[in-house]
Amino acid sequence: KQIWRGIMHHVCSGQVVLSLATAVKELLENSLDAGATNIEIKLRVQGAELVEVSDNGHGVEEENFAGLTVKHATSKLSEFSDLAAVETFGFRGEALSSLCALSKLSVSTRHKDAELGTVLNYDHDGVMVSRSCTARPVGTTVTIANIFSTMPVRQKEFQRNIKKEYSKMMSVVTAYGLVSRGVKIKVTNLKPNNKQDTALQTQGSQNIRENLVNIYGVKIMSSLKPVTQATLSEEYLIEINHRGPVPNVKLEGFISSPVHGEGRGAPDRQFLFINSRPCDHVKITQI
Repeated sequence: KQIWRGIMHHVCSGQVVLSLATAVKELLENSLDAGATNIEIKLRVQGAELVEVSDNGHGVEEENFAGLTVKHATSKLSEFSDLAAVETFGFRGEALSSLCALSKLSVSTRHKDAELGTVLNYDHDGVMVSRSCTARPVGTTVTIANIFSTMPVRQKEFQRNIKKEYSKMMSVVTAYGLVSRGVKIKVTNLKPNNKQDTALQTQGSQNIRENLVNIYGVKIMSSLKPVTQATLSEEYLIEINHRGPVPNVKLEGFISSPVHGEGRGAPDRQFLFINSRPCDHVKITQI
């Protein structure tokens, strides 16, 4: 359902998809929210022609087909106070609406209680223009073709910088691949010569160490050191003027070995997460 206009403005519910990375991130988060354990991201010509995200989540119920791409529509909150209880990646119901405005979007889905799947096609205003039955397993596949086609200047800029856009997208997907436990994530890219490359593949491991090995290889673990800090220091609490009970904060992860000749000099593999959610914190990554 569409959330009330006052709440809509309180949660800043206006979202714009500015890049390939943002588009893929939103679709990937939708799959994770749907409880998927197997997610496959297929790109054609690094996403310039087609982006397809498939998952084995619980699928979309028939009653939600028409509202799937409506602006400010969500089932995760109805009041502003509900925001405190949201434990999913997304809640604004804006991503698919934005993608409809920028590309040709279609959704193939089968809910866990449905006998058949359904293919849904939407126009640029997010209005469902056609639907048909199809045979498919439980889950959802979202396909966006010719992203930014409704914005010729932006599309031209996107295609000119396609390698940079693709690199940023892979960095975002890698972050989710590292932190997602029990979820297989695979990224493939179909080149103009019809040769398909597998850019990333995780095995659904239950810890970050195994995900690191899946993505970067066994050798990387020899140059990483585990870090764990169970409590916040008293000096830090004084510095931020903290009063009241000590917050339950735990810091853990891996850093490069300080030994000369080990580790990595480039800053391209710095990933930060808050509550298992990727976070881009410039002040920390530039230290």
